[in-house]
Amino acid sequence: MMTKKQVREQVSAARDALSHSRLAALSSSVERRLFDFHPFASCSFPLFFVSFRSEVLTEGMIKKSLSSGKRVAVPVTKIKERELVPSELKDFDAELAEGAYGVPEPKPEFMRPVSPLELDFVAMPGLAFDRSGNRLGYGGGFYDRFVSRLRPGVPLVALAFSFQLLDSVPTGEHDRKIDAIVTDSETIVFNPHISVFRK
Repeated sequence: MMTKKQVREQVSAARDALSHSRLAALSSSVERRLFDFHPFASCSFPLFFVSFRSEVLTEGMIKKSLSSGKRVAVPVTKIKERELVPSELKDFDAELAEGAYGVPEPKPEFMRPVSPLELDFVAMPGLAFDRSGNRLGYGGGFYDRFVSRLRPGVPLVALAFSFQLLDSVPTGEHDRKIDAIVTDSETIVFNPHISVFRK
């Protein structure tokens, strides 16, 4: 099995090789599947990652969620504290600026921290995943620590491209499994309890 570093390098290179038009097309397919996915369709306050570089593009998903009446939170990375703080976002175009690691985050004047206990869905990023629900992130452990602060039963759902789904990925004892993954070609539920999730 490859090391975490090797998998990260391989999948990052494949993702970065996508043309802008291909990235947009595949992201649109992920978006359609997400909005047809019952746990997301029935949630009222999801946390979305704000896409960076060649990640699945989430801008359209966030805007569509806001226009449909959902409240939306996005993560703010506190590097020194090694934690993510969810902040409610109301205007995608006006409220974001480059933040930690270059990832867009709410500007200080638009910070609206919310308790993780208010969230009822988490759309997670990552570099590689497998069909057992394992997730390989970027190495900081921010999401693995964050999800321990959520209410039990809140769906942890990765958004990724189909080529990011591998036969197996290397994991450590602190790596948290995801409940489902939505890609451009399929939606896979690993945790059967979330298919009937209700608030």
